Amino acid sequence: MKKSFLSLGILLGIQFGFAQSIDTNFGSNGTVTHAEKGSFFQTTLLPDGKMILSGSYESTTSKKAVILRLNTDGSLDQTFATAGIFTMDLQASTDYYEAFSKVLVQSDGKLFFAYGNQLDNGIDPESLTLNLMRLNANGTPDTTFTNPWSTTTTDIDNAPIDFKLLSSGKYLTYGPNYIMRFNSNGSLDTTYGTNGIRTITFEINELFVSGDNVYIDGYPTSNSNNRTLYKLLNETTGISGSNNYVMGRVYQNNSSFYIDQNNFNVHELLKLDANLAPAAGFGTNGKVSLSSQLYTSEMLFQSGGSIIIYANDNSGSQTNHTFTRLNFNGAVNTGFGQGGTFTMTIPNSAGFQPYAENLVHPNGSIYNLFYGNNNTNNIFLKKILLPNEVLALKDNLKPNDKITILENPVENILKLSDDLKSATIYDASGKLIMNNLKGREHVVGSLPKGVYIINDKSDNGQGSNLKFIKK
Repeated sequence: MKKSFLSLGILLGIQFGFAQSIDTNFGSNGTVTHAEKGSFFQTTLLPDGKMILSGSYESTTSKKAVILRLNTDGSLDQTFATAGIFTMDLQASTDYYEAFSKVLVQSDGKLFFAYGNQLDNGIDPESLTLNLMRLNANGTPDTTFTNPWSTTTTDIDNAPIDFKLLSSGKYLTYGPNYIMRFNSNGSLDTTYGTNGIRTITFEINELFVSGDNVYIDGYPTSNSNNRTLYKLLNETTGISGSNNYVMGRVYQNNSSFYIDQNNFNVHELLKLDANLAPAAGFGTNGKVSLSSQLYTSEMLFQSGGSIIIYANDNSGSQTNHTFTRLNFNGAVNTGFGQGGTFTMTIPNSAGFQPYAENLVHPNGSIYNLFYGNNNTNNIFLKKILLPNEVLALKDNLKPNDKITILENPVENILKLSDDLKSATIYDASGKLIMNNLKGREHVVGSLPKGVYIINDKSDNGQGSNLKFIKK
């Protein structure tokens, strides 16, 4: 029997939960150590909360590409590949450096990435070989990936930089002045551009995909520090919008973009919406001023709209890793840490390199991945507990008039009239319960009885919500 759920008095925007701290119950006194596993430069969060680390292993006697899958407690996931590890070693000679690119997770759970090996023996011309690859969710090779593209080139400066997954199931890669498109089976899509390659008239610094839209961060003229963020309605169209800026690094969060403009004179954070216009409700005209000392090494995003700025500083005997949190409107969250900043201090004697790869997890934590000193293949994982954030369910969050809940209250399966794009579920206190939901049916039988809010974002970045009762 269907029941309508038309109104709910819930106060959103109040912070609940515990203060941030290092999780000393994680691993051994707060650290999980994986000895002789490799050096990993990319992390990927999986829908079930597990984590993929992709990169390489390099010693004087062996070089190989490696992927690990970790459980949320930091342990190797023994159900993935071989005891949690997938490796590839195609070149016996240690003159070849071998590595995997960042792993992209498809909607069917399959894992797409590229394998590369680079020759650098100091004698022959350097060369780079790339192969597209896909694994099943359990780490076994996907035999339906029938015709993967590969190439070998000595023009390393113009080699593909990164790979993106399109909503159509196809893939993009890009170089300094081109975009390439591949079919879902890994073959070059010769219907795209000229034999699969589209020439771009300016230099590409980075490419982003959001829904059907493609955004390019590029240099409009050669030998210029000025840059422009361009919007394309898809990978085949011309430019539909742009935003010029002087310098800085671009970060993407769903369909919003943040430009960290930091030089000797000014440090500002600019937020742009999906149309590359200054975002309403963020600072003044989409811009906030930051402390000049707040040097940004990385920008992390929580699902409710909070922004975490990460920086590190090595003082000789220790490294201070600082995390400063901004509310969704750009104001510093002074209740976070000390005046908005939480500091994790790591002594050099710990054997960690003085930087970390960080991942915000929907379980309310930041996972910190460190590499070992002195070119060792040891990796270290730490975990910072976060307080619940102030939810960004404000003026721009409206009832969803497109998607409806088919049966409400819900007992086991949450059934919707249309697909969620990228949704999160919060309980009545504002605590994050589930993350990265896509599609129209979701198992919620394990949730306690109560009221829940679904926060979804459309392709244009508009927030919307639905409410349901779990019985």
